[in-house]
Parts: sequence; structure tokens; C-alpha cells
Amino acid sequence: MPSRPSHHFDLGKAQCLELINQQMERQASSGWTDEESLTRLRHQLKQYSGPKGQAFWLTLARLGELALWWTGCLADAGEFQAVGDLLLNPPGKTLYIRNRPTPLRLARHVPISEQVRPLAPAGVNLVQWLKHQTVMVVEAEPLLPALLDDLSRWPHYAPEACRDFQLRLDRVAGVLCQITALNLPQGVSLAEHLARAPQEEAEAIKKHLCRFDLKRFDGLGLALRNLPPTSAPLAAAEQGAPKTSRAPQT
Repeated sequence: MPSRPSHHFDLGKAQCLELINQQMERQASSGWTDEESLTRLRHQLKQYSGPKGQAFWLTLARLGELALWWTGCLADAGEFQAVGDLLLNPPGKTLYIRNRPTPLRLARHVPISEQVRPLAPAGVNLVQWLKHQTVMVVEAEPLLPALLDDLSRWPHYAPEACRDFQLRLDRVAGVLCQITALNLPQGVSLAEHLARAPQEEAEAIKKHLCRFDLKRFDGLGLALRNLPPTSAPLAAAEQGAPKTSRAPQT
């Protein structure tokens, strides 16, 4: 039996990338995604066993753009916890305690002090006890820093693109600081505050929001569909997928 040409692209692996892109297109077109969905897509890419060619890297870059766009939407809406989970708060942390055989799996949104206080000796300085008697292991990075690290490994991903990604992450953090400085009353959303604020103040606040769009995401999708068929045989259905997207805004 003749051997398969070395340039042949495994259809099953191509379909894997196609399905990932279709999922991203659906999320972008609906204007809604979440950390769980984005993390699952990254996991699917991490499990991808095909050649790490342009089709793979363009798909990964699209995922980064989708995740960054969504984080900007959340920041503009003042969703502090959701943004923190994507940007700063690792999804999994385990605390190993001296002389305790079973490690403590830390809850993500509960202060560590509350979780370990029942395990610490009575009257001990909790900060010092944690420092000297425990070791924390972060099992997974937050999604956005992890995606940036993934993209930095792309041989043809320009350093300027990584810097631009980081600058937009910094903008997200800046928006959260700005909203915090407004000191909104409990239960009042940013949207409600903007609706009540004088026009000049509202415009000044809006000027410094993220207001990210999906132009880069769409542009990467076009580049992906324009690859030679042996590199990325994406389905015709995806080529006709809608490209306009909306998300919950302030």
C-alpha cells in the first residue's frame, strides 16, 4: 500500500479545529460566553494532537480575542468577580498543611483565612502560621494569562501582538479601578449610575471603558478560511457564519 503523502492533512484533526471555530462563532454571534465555555475550548485545543500549523495557531488566537472581548464586556458592566476570575483568580488552588495528610482544596471565592482558621491552633497568628506551616500550589493559571502564555509560544506571533494583548489586559484592570473609584452605592449598577449622572460625567466615564469589539476575532477567522485547503479545510457553513456580535453592556 502506498504511503500517505507527508503534506496530507488529517481530516479528523481538521474537523476538530473546525468544530472549535464553529463553537466560537456561535458564542460571538450570540453576544454571550463565560469562563467555563472559554476554558473548555482551550482544553480542547490543548488536547489537539494534529500538526501545530497555521490553522491551529489562528484558532488559538481567535480564542484569545474572544476571551479578551468578553472580559472587556464584563469590566464595562462592573462585573468585578467574573473579571477577577478571568484575569487574576486561579480556578484551582490546593493548600498543603504540615502534619496534615490530606491537602485542603481551596474554594475560589472564600477568603483563605476563613477556610483555614478551623485547622490552625487556637490563638496562633494566622498569617505567620500560613507562612511557615503551609504551602499553596496553584494548579491552573487564570484563563487570560494562560492564553497569553499559549500565544507567546506561536513561532510567527509577533511580539507586538503579545504587547497589544497585554495592553488590553491592563485596560481592563484600569476600568475596574475607575469603577471602584466611583464608590457606587450597594446594589447600583454602572448602567444605572450612567443613566442618572450628568451627561458630561457620563461621557467622561464611558470614554475610559474598554469597549472592545470583535474585529480582530473576525479578521483571524477570515485569515483561517483563506488558508490552503490542505492547511485548514473549514466547513462552508462556517464561512457563511454571521460576524456581528453583541454582549451585555453598561
